Amino acid sequence: MNSEVVVRPQDAGGIDPAQVGVKNARLSELAREGISVPAGFVVTAAAYQEFVREAGLGPVIARQIRRYRAGRDVVAVAGAIRTAFCEAPLPPALAGRILEAYEELGGDGTEVAVRCSPAAPQDDERDEVVLHLSSGPDVLAACRRCFASLFGSVAVGHRELRGPDHLAAVMPVVVQRMVRSDLGGSGTARAESTFVRIRAAWGLGEPAAEDPDQYSVHPGARPMIVKHRGAKRTKTVYAELRGTRTIPTAPAERATLVLTDEDIQELAAWSVVADRHFKRPMELEWAKDGMGDLYLVEVRHRAPSPMITNGAARALRVVQP
Repeated sequence: MNSEVVVRPQDAGGIDPAQVGVKNARLSELAREGISVPAGFVVTAAAYQEFVREAGLGPVIARQIRRYRAGRDVVAVAGAIRTAFCEAPLPPALAGRILEAYEELGGDGTEVAVRCSPAAPQDDERDEVVLHLSSGPDVLAACRRCFASLFGSVAVGHRELRGPDHLAAVMPVVVQRMVRSDLGGSGTARAESTFVRIRAAWGLGEPAAEDPDQYSVHPGARPMIVKHRGAKRTKTVYAELRGTRTIPTAPAERATLVLTDEDIQELAAWSVVADRHFKRPMELEWAKDGMGDLYLVEVRHRAPSPMITNGAARALRVVQP
């Protein structure tokens, strides 16, 4: 299985997370627990290695890293490597496998998101995400962009300090159907003490919305829910052709809670499942599409928050009922 360059979620459970990426492995594990995850496929670490080998990028990486170690600026070195990645064509066989998997999702006209799924992510770092793609060539270009993101200037500096070797590093990529949260909402869920804290705003979750709705939920047979309606003055939506834009919310959106009681209970239940499954506090990123369906789009480890000195809040070890 480790030689597979494209795998589907139903296959991913039998593959080492080093091939599909830790983030995607986490999503796959929770999908098997019954949590809704967008349909998609993974372009594996083996695919990244094939691309680097066939495009002759190994010598480019080695040469630029030698220049960095000799004193050249890390931004210039990292930029030169990323440019080489983005200009190199994918091997025809690999490109064909990616396009075949995209066709299974619906092909041209089907909106997808392309995300990095690093083999060893730093949960406090944001990885490359390319949204609102709807053609095969765009998906291929986004895969190269995610491969190239392995050589951001910060990533290069971190590997110099922590390892692994630059030529040993890999970058799996996940391609998923877009959740139209620009027509719905998005946010996070995380457990603190015996409560689950949920943040919600209209539109896309990037960048994080100011003054979102906030909910505190005690999960269980008779859940207790405390709601705070945020101002939600703006939201991020897709631009007409590519990218995103921020627009004012409508008065009705500012006056309305993003989530129903059923949504709140479902997200709280997902948080309980994630914390128990991974045996540590997790933070979930979720999205709600225009039809009202909820999806989990990312799950990451969360270190307990420090006590806030003014006593306003304190995050404790998760103890779920």
